[in-house]
Amino acid sequence: MKKGIIAAAAVCMLVFVGACGNDSTTKDTDKKAETAVTEHVTKTVNNIDMKIGTIKTTESTTKNKNMVSIDMSFLNNDSSDVGVGAADFKIKSDGKTYEVYPQGNNFGDMFKPNAKLEGKAYFELPTSVKKGTLVYAPMDKEQASWSIVIPAAK
Repeated sequence: MKKGIIAAAAVCMLVFVGACGNDSTTKDTDKKAETAVTEHVTKTVNNIDMKIGTIKTTESTTKNKNMVSIDMSFLNNDSSDVGVGAADFKIKSDGKTYEVYPQGNNFGDMFKPNAKLEGKAYFELPTSVKKGTLVYAPMDKEQASWSIVIPAAK
């Protein structure tokens, strides 16, 4: 009987200690993830709310270049259908302008009033580019911009 109680107490102790250890590890991981995400201001252009989300960088197959993907979401507050595409965006950095990467799986579509459009825009940038300005410029007319930081490739 004593062995059973001791064994049960030992199991409970291990579960308690294990749970406490996992909890602090999870909190540390969550804090790191939170600090890695930059919150960008939502901007409204022509009754379309535009929001920039997560920016990710991977190595490109082209030497000294990175592939950068930018999550974007749009809400149509207009009374008619509107269209937005990744080709309407550019990145400006160090006096140079970078166009959207045409072979990327870029977003672009017409969407109805009160509907949401989400997608990614892809840019192939030199590895030296660490920050810049994402510009919304349909037909080369700049209408909104966001300061962005390009994370290191993973």
